[in-house]
Amino acid sequence: MPPAVSGILLAGGASSRFGRDKLVESVGGRPLFQLPLAALAAVCDEVVLVVGPDAEPPALLPSPVPIRIARDERRHEGPLVAASVGLAAVGGAFALIAAGDMPGLRRELLTVLVDRSSAAVDAVALVDGERWRPLPSLVRVGPARSLARGLVDSGERRLRALVAGLRLDAVPEAAWRPADPEGAWRRDVDVPGDLAESDREG
Repeated sequence: MPPAVSGILLAGGASSRFGRDKLVESVGGRPLFQLPLAALAAVCDEVVLVVGPDAEPPALLPSPVPIRIARDERRHEGPLVAASVGLAAVGGAFALIAAGDMPGLRRELLTVLVDRSSAAVDAVALVDGERWRPLPSLVRVGPARSLARGLVDSGERRLRALVAGLRLDAVPEAAWRPADPEGAWRRDVDVPGDLAESDREG
């Protein structure tokens, strides 16, 4: 039986602002990328971890669902290219896309995205302030896979372009806030100071 919801974790970025591979830095005693990976594994039927072309296989903890590695052979060309690689590798009808530098991601919030899926929409994203964010997001794999391929071939590199090009349900803050009262999903790690803050909160 094919998976209903696949997870895609984007983990092949350059970490240029951080100065070293941030995804293996410790947060709460665990490598950073394992926190959003665990959140995806808690709600998905499989997870595809998208890494760079030369990345060493990451250390994975025991998981309740299969975790597979997909390599993004286009070095550091951005999240849309990486998402396209992930979409080509998944088996689910829907895919949750998240980034490896989101330590505050929780299963309860991801469940909100999954629960908003319907025949009327091809993407679900969360509103933060006056606009929605492309990460994390839920996309219908068929149309998203086709659109992502076309966008990448055209030179587009923004993940926002993929989500915006689908029939989108933008979830208002009032709807996601009960699942994440502190808004922890909005915090990502770009520089070492962000990592220290996440470690204190974790």
